[in-house]
Amino acid sequence: MPRSVKHYDDKQLNRLVRHLGSMLKFYREQAGLSQNKLSKVSGVSISTINEIENLLVADVRLSTISTLAKFLEVEPLSLIAPGNFKLSEDDKKDFRAAVKTLDRVNRRLS
Repeated sequence: MPRSVKHYDDKQLNRLVRHLGSMLKFYREQAGLSQNKLSKVSGVSISTINEIENLLVADVRLSTISTLAKFLEVEPLSLIAPGNFKLSEDDKKDFRAAVKTLDRVNRRLS
């Protein structure tokens, strides 16, 4: 059964989801990885990767973004924030700390 594209009432969220999908595909292709290969090395299901890239997701966990960014060797923030999106250095520091905390929690749960 084909999935339908999710539409968000919040324009900002809609833009971020579109950006995430396009940046994930961009960095994956830049790394020379297929969706299948990225799935195998990252442990994120191929269906999740496909749904993110094709905007078929209702939401995406920060831990999933962090995991994919790690295997694509990019900052998680580069996957979710457009280039013209400005964060203060303190906010960037807080974001990185949150990602590290999520990574530690995920490792303990695995």
